[in-house]
Amino acid sequence: MHMESPGCPDCGTPLGTPPPAWCSHCRLPLTGPDALALWQVTGELHALDGRRRWLVQRHGELLGALRARRDAPEGTPVTVPAGDSVAGSATREVSAPSARTALLIVGGVLVVVAALVFTVVSWGRLGIGGRAAVLLAVTACALALPRPLRRRQLTATAEAAAAVGLALVLLDAYAAREAGLGGLDGAGTAGYWAVLTALMSVGAPVYGWWMRLRLPLPVGILLARLPGLLAAAALAGGPEDYATAMIATAAVDFAALYAFTARAATGSAGFRDRLGGERAVGRLVTGVRVVGSGWALLGGALAAGYAMSAASPAEAMWAWLPLGLLALLGMALCRGFRAAPFALRSGSEGVAVVALVVAVGAGLRWVAPAGWAVAGYAAPAALVAVWAAVRCARTGRWERPAESGPFAPPREAAAAVGELVAASAMLLLTGVVVLPELAYALARPIASGMELWLGGHPAQWSWQLAAAPLVVLWMAVAVLATTAVLRARTVGVGVGDRHLDRPANALYNAAALAALPALFLLPVALGLPYEWVLAIVAVASVALTTVVVRRPETALVPKLAVLAVTDTVALLWSSADRVAVLVVWGAFAASAAVLAHVLSAPTARPAARATARVAGALAVLALGVEAVAAGITADLPWHVTAFVMLGVAVVIACAAAAWRRLPGREQVSTAVEGAGYVLAVTALALTAFHPDALSLALAVSGVAGLAIALRPDRRRAALAGTALLIASSWVRLALADIDHPEAYTLPVTAAALVIGRRRRTHAPGTSSWTAYGAGLSATMLPSLIAMWSDGHWVRPLLLGTAALLATVVGVRTRLQAPLLVGSAVLVLVGVHELAPTVVQVLGLLPRWVPLAAAGLLLLLLGATYEKRIDEARRLRDTVRSMK
Repeated sequence: MHMESPGCPDCGTPLGTPPPAWCSHCRLPLTGPDALALWQVTGELHALDGRRRWLVQRHGELLGALRARRDAPEGTPVTVPAGDSVAGSATREVSAPSARTALLIVGGVLVVVAALVFTVVSWGRLGIGGRAAVLLAVTACALALPRPLRRRQLTATAEAAAAVGLALVLLDAYAAREAGLGGLDGAGTAGYWAVLTALMSVGAPVYGWWMRLRLPLPVGILLARLPGLLAAAALAGGPEDYATAMIATAAVDFAALYAFTARAATGSAGFRDRLGGERAVGRLVTGVRVVGSGWALLGGALAAGYAMSAASPAEAMWAWLPLGLLALLGMALCRGFRAAPFALRSGSEGVAVVALVVAVGAGLRWVAPAGWAVAGYAAPAALVAVWAAVRCARTGRWERPAESGPFAPPREAAAAVGELVAASAMLLLTGVVVLPELAYALARPIASGMELWLGGHPAQWSWQLAAAPLVVLWMAVAVLATTAVLRARTVGVGVGDRHLDRPANALYNAAALAALPALFLLPVALGLPYEWVLAIVAVASVALTTVVVRRPETALVPKLAVLAVTDTVALLWSSADRVAVLVVWGAFAASAAVLAHVLSAPTARPAARATARVAGALAVLALGVEAVAAGITADLPWHVTAFVMLGVAVVIACAAAAWRRLPGREQVSTAVEGAGYVLAVTALALTAFHPDALSLALAVSGVAGLAIALRPDRRRAALAGTALLIASSWVRLALADIDHPEAYTLPVTAAALVIGRRRRTHAPGTSSWTAYGAGLSATMLPSLIAMWSDGHWVRPLLLGTAALLATVVGVRTRLQAPLLVGSAVLVLVGVHELAPTVVQVLGLLPRWVPLAAAGLLLLLLGATYEKRIDEARRLRDTVRSMK
């Protein structure tokens, strides 16, 4: 017997009742013992899903009943709704409490809007008695309605009625002033509403306490934001007055919160139950903290902006009042609220530090010399940061500790951490302010160097830096270094110990990174000329290289990092003068060569050996730059300068060969040799537009390649040398306007093929490219080039015959060089002969025919792609098996 199913177990297609023997869609068999077992498992899964939905629904109902019991008055019975007997009922997307809350909010808003319309539009149609009666009656009903609603367990409805009543109180006040009751129309608007919102902010919580409601208390807290601002507006105050009012309001919030938390901690359970229980009290405390902190921060931001933009010392002094009040509030919160979270207490102390730094900086701005305003903010921030670091070291607290228990943080720890973070942030902001000036000073010689080397006639330039930005940078360096030392001593390690923890190591690295530009720019700030500044940096680079060379086993990575930065600055700054480029780049090449030699010792560590390879390559490249700079300084053309660089590359190849004979220097010599090849290629590129120089450069490079091939480990260099010599001959033939290059290349080809044959006879393992490649290319490639400009048929015929003969010989002897060179030349000869016919045919056909043919060809290739790939692999393996 089959059970009913909503669909096929595999594809979900509806099956009907009874299910067929096969699924009409996926052909799954639905009969037999296995199918019966599958139907049973599927049915049980559906039953479990329905049961789970019912349990989730029941869970929500029971939780809602318990919440209603919590919010109901004492002694009021609360019934628990019975569970739905149908386990598989559909799950509701919106719960009953959510629907209720939405209805109450919408209804309350509509009532308030209706009352507002009545007050504004229909007010004039009633007399004074009718007005008072209507407003007072509606307000009184709304305010008195929550008590009977709570008795009937309609807590949410009571909260909504209370909200409507409080809104109506504000409308009553507006109507009374508009009607001039009791001479209220003579009072100022801002002052009137300041008094009214102050009364409301006190009366709303009292009303909520009396009615056992939770909503009036947050309403009163929010309304308390307005009296101070409105009072400042009534007194025609400035930004500092608004900031003072906001910070004072936040202070009142925290004072009330302190009294409330003390009463809740010592009060009875009935006190907390009257407010909604422990969770409601916790949410209330959190809300007051968030609102009060946000309001204080807004006021502090307004005061700080006013202080920093003050147009006179008097305005700056007026800004001290809100900033001082904010500082007192922050320190009071950090030291007075012992039960507050660590983040709140340390953050409060940080806000106090920021307020003090801004106040002091705003005052120093008017007594400091011109240009030193930013230092007026950085100095107090640096002093506070150092003092906070000392306090953190004394308390042993550098990060967030435990909140409770035997490891609870003391007040000093929270204050120290907050002071350190806030002072460091202020110092960082001052650094960001002076960063453009420091960056401009660092890049000034580089910009002049670009004009010198690109334009040739740079304008006169001056290199200056004000002292204030550099002083700010040195303050940051001092704070970072002091904090790093204190941190290291706290965790029990010494300065320079390799086992520093991550924070101390990061602080040391940051201090070193900030100290380098501070040291580089110090001579500039002192007014020294460019030559002296560059000489100081270059001497520092040489001194650091000496330190690394003398003790390469100690702290190698930090030393190399400092050396790399110093060398980079020296090389870039030297670009502003041509003589300086020659001196500094030469000194760098020598230092890098010495460093590569020392760090490549057989006993060196892997990191040192890797650094040696990089240093060797950089030394070679520096010599190449030196060669180019020398050529430009001597007003040599580029193709003449290329020979200077080519000479450097040849010397480097000889030096690499000699260096390779030393024990353990193989990898370094390889890096040096590779950098020399880069110089050679660059030199050839510089002669590309001068054929005479190109031919000579190719010949020199070819001879050097053949010389390198004399080394046992560089036998393949003979191929490159031969190719370069052949290319040089081709360029020379092209310069001589030779129409028949075969007269010059055939003797070379014959001699090369005979020599290659004798070599393979004496050394059978010699590659066919080494033996025959140069000889075949010496004639075929120049003839191939000449064929494209030759309109006769003799050369293509003879060249094609020779290429065919080479291909046949390559196939018979299974040699790569004759096969590949002959095949390539033969194909190009065929293309040359067919090209005019193809062009003529394409000119006769419609333009869509070539596109269609290309598309069909691609489709054919795609259809047989896998087979063609297999054939190509077999062809590749066959060619590779040749010698």
